[in-house]
Amino acid sequence: MPTQAKEIFEAQSKSVRELLSDNGLGLYLPPYQRPYGWGRDKVEKLLDDTLHGLKNLGKAPDSFTFLGTVITIHDVNHVTVKPIVKSEVPSKVLTVIDGQQRLSSLLILLVGLHNLIRQRAWKVFKGQAPDPTESARTHLYSETSDILQMLAAAFYERKNFGSTPIYPRLIRAFVDQWARDEKLKQYESPIANLIYTYSLLVDSEPAASKPTDFRPTARQNAGEGEGDLIKRFNEIRTGLTKLSQRKSIEELEDLPPLATLATNIDFQRALFNHELDLELCAWLGELQDEPEAELMRLVMFAAYGLNRIALTVVQGKDEDYAFTIFESLNTTGEPLTAFETFLPRVVMAEKIQDYQDSDAHAYMKAVQGYLDRFDVGDKLQNATRDLLVTFALTETGEKLSKRLPDQRVYMRDTFEHHKNSADDRSTYLRHLSDTAAFIGNTWAPAANAPRTLAGLEATAMTDTVKLCLAFLNSLNHTIAIAPLVRFYSEAVHADEGEARSKRIDEFEKAIKAITAFTVFWRATRRGTGNIDSQYRAVMAGDSLTGIGPLARQWAEPDATKPDPIVDAEALKKELAARLSDPKGGVPNLASFLASASALPLYKISRPLTRFLLLAAYHDTIEDPGNPGLIIQGKAGVASCFTADGWADETHFTIEHIAPQQATGGWDEEFYSEKETVHKLGNLVLAPGAANTSLSSRPWTEKRVLYAALGAPTADDAKSILNSSGLTFAQTTEDLAAMSRYLPHLRALGLREDEWNPTFMDQRADALLRLAYTRLKGWLGLELSESSSDPVVKVEDVEFENAELDESEDVGGAVGTA
Repeated sequence: MPTQAKEIFEAQSKSVRELLSDNGLGLYLPPYQRPYGWGRDKVEKLLDDTLHGLKNLGKAPDSFTFLGTVITIHDVNHVTVKPIVKSEVPSKVLTVIDGQQRLSSLLILLVGLHNLIRQRAWKVFKGQAPDPTESARTHLYSETSDILQMLAAAFYERKNFGSTPIYPRLIRAFVDQWARDEKLKQYESPIANLIYTYSLLVDSEPAASKPTDFRPTARQNAGEGEGDLIKRFNEIRTGLTKLSQRKSIEELEDLPPLATLATNIDFQRALFNHELDLELCAWLGELQDEPEAELMRLVMFAAYGLNRIALTVVQGKDEDYAFTIFESLNTTGEPLTAFETFLPRVVMAEKIQDYQDSDAHAYMKAVQGYLDRFDVGDKLQNATRDLLVTFALTETGEKLSKRLPDQRVYMRDTFEHHKNSADDRSTYLRHLSDTAAFIGNTWAPAANAPRTLAGLEATAMTDTVKLCLAFLNSLNHTIAIAPLVRFYSEAVHADEGEARSKRIDEFEKAIKAITAFTVFWRATRRGTGNIDSQYRAVMAGDSLTGIGPLARQWAEPDATKPDPIVDAEALKKELAARLSDPKGGVPNLASFLASASALPLYKISRPLTRFLLLAAYHDTIEDPGNPGLIIQGKAGVASCFTADGWADETHFTIEHIAPQQATGGWDEEFYSEKETVHKLGNLVLAPGAANTSLSSRPWTEKRVLYAALGAPTADDAKSILNSSGLTFAQTTEDLAAMSRYLPHLRALGLREDEWNPTFMDQRADALLRLAYTRLKGWLGLELSESSSDPVVKVEDVEFENAELDESEDVGGAVGTA
C-alpha cells in the first residue's frame, strides 16, 4: 500500500513535563547543530512569557505559553547516535533536527528551579518532614517534594543499576555518550555536562543533609557555547531569586500574588492538577516575605513551567522526512532561512558520522559565522537572502528571486549536481564560503571593524581598492559583489608567491574597471539605467566580446560554449564594449559630456556626484587662463581622490554654489528650471562646517569665502576674510581653522565675473573631462575625444521585463546588522 501521511510524521502538543519526563526518553543533538547561543534577551523573553502566561492563568484556566515546534526523528535503530554503547542507549531516542536552543534553555531553567527550591526547602524544613499536626506546613512540604521529583525527572533519568546510572535527558553527538559504566559514559558537551554534574550532586546527597548550592563555572577548554550556557543559567538564577523575593525586574512582569493562588481554585487545578489544601491556602493568603513565601512562589513558577509551557513535537519517520518538515516549518515565529534548510542536505551528503571533520563543515561554519551577526527575524532573513542572491549570480550567473522557496530550490538543485563527488561538493561550498567572507569582511564588515580581504595579505587592500569599495558600497551597488567575489576567490586560493600576487593585481584591476564602468553608466542616466542587467549578462556569459561567463560555471553545461573566465583584461574589454554599444549610449567623449553635464546629478545620486568631483579635483591647480576653473597639476599637489579623501566629509561635503532656493544676488536663469542648480557645474566640495556662513549669500560674498576656505594657510585665509570687509555667521578664526589648500575652491575665489548658467556649463565640461581622464584607464576605455563627434542621446531605460534594478535605490545595503 502507498505510504499514508500519518506514517510519515506525527505531531503532538505536549507540556514540558509530558515531553521530557517520558520514561526511557533521550534527546540527541546531531553534529551539525550549532552550539548553544541564546543571548540574555531571549532568556528574559522566556521568563517574561512564562510570567505573562502565569498571570493570565489566574484569569483564564485554559491559558498556556506556547514555545513553538520541535522537530525530531524517532531514531528507532540509533543510526544517528555516535559514539554509542548499543545495549545502554535510552529506549526512545529523539534526534533533534530543530529546537535544541529552546530545549537547552528549558532544561537549564528546570535545573535552576530545582536548585533554588532545594535551597529554600532546606531553609524552611531543614531536611525533616513537619509534624503531621501542622497541616499547612505538611502540605507545603508535600507540594515541594512533588515538584522537586517532577523537575528532576524532566532533566535526568536514573537507571536501576550500573556505576553511573544518571542519564541526562539531552546530549550531543561525538562528545557525549550514554552509558551506565563509569569508563564508558561521556558527558563533555556544555548542556550534558551541566545536567549530569548537577544530577549527580542531587542523587548523591542525603535528604537530611544541607544541599550544596549549585554554582557552575566554565571549564577550561570546554566546548563552544559553554560560556553562554552558564551565563544564561546564572541570569535565570538571579531572576528567579528576585521574583521569589517579590523584587521587581524592569524587563519582566511580576509573579501573581500568593493570595491569588490561595483563593482561585481553577488556578490551582490548572497549575497542580488538583486543589490545594484549605489550611495551606489560608496560610498562603497571610504570607508576605517569609522563606515559606519565597519557596511557594518558586513552586508555583515551576508548576507552570512543567505543566503549562507547551511545545508541538513533530516526530519524522526518518531523516528525509524530518528534513522536509524542517524546511517548511518554523520554530521561533520566523521562517527558516534557505541556509538553515540547506545545512541538513550538506550533512546528509557528507554523512553524519563524517561531517564534523569534513571540509564541508569548515565552509558551512564560516558561512554561519557571518550570519550569526544578525538577530533572528528580518535582519537574518535579509542577510541570508542577499548572500544567496549574490552566490547564485557568482556560482551560475543566475538571477535568483528573493522569494524564500525559490532560494531553497536553487540551493537544493545546484548542490544536487555535485552530491556524488566530494571534490565538487567541496569546491561548491568553498565558493559559498568565499562569498560570505567577501560580504562579511570586505563589503559590509561588522560594526567598527575595518574592511579586509580575508585570506589575503594586508597589502592587497590598497588605497584605490579601499576607495572603490567605499564608493560602490555607499552607492548600494550590490550587483558588483558577484564579479568581485570571483576575482577575490581566485586570489585567495592561488598558490602563495607570484601566482597569488598576480591574482591580487587582477582583483584591483577588476574593481577599478567595475567602478569606472559604473560611474560612466550612472552619470549619463537619470536612474540606474538597468545596470544590473549588464552585470548579470557578464556573469552569465551573454557576452558582446565572445568571452565565457564570469560565474564559476554555466547555469546549463554546454561543451560548445567558451569556458568560464576570470580575467581582468577580458572584463575591461567587455564592460567597455557595453558602454560604447548603442544600448550603452556612450560611444564617444562628446556624448558622455553632453549627457552627464545636463543631468541633475545631485538629485540622482550624491555618492556618484561626490566621486566625480573628487576624481576631477585630484592633483589639480587653478587655471590661470580661465578664472573659476581648474586644470591638471603635478602629482601630489592636491591629493583628494583617495580613501582618506572619500572619508573626509569635513572638507569634502557637497555644496551648491548658486543656492537651491532663489534668492537675491543670483542669475534668475538658475531657477527657470528646477533642475538647473543640481547640475554638476553648480556643485562644489567644501567644508561642511562652513555651510552656515556660505548658505544663501550672493556670489560676490560667496567667492570670498571659497578663496579663504581653499587658502594655503590659516593666515592667508584670515587675510582674505579681513580684507573683504564682510561679516559672516562664523568668526574669522573659526573659518580660518577650516581652511586647507584646495585649488578647486581657490579657483572659484579667483572668478570676479558673475556666476551664471553659461559658466556653470563650461565648468561642468572641464570637471567631467578631468574625471574622464582619471577613470578611462581603469576601464581601458578608448573613446574618441574629437569635438566634432556626433552626440548620441542615452536611452534612459529604467525597466526591463517589468523588473526594477534591485541593487540600488530599492532597500537597504547587503548585510546591514
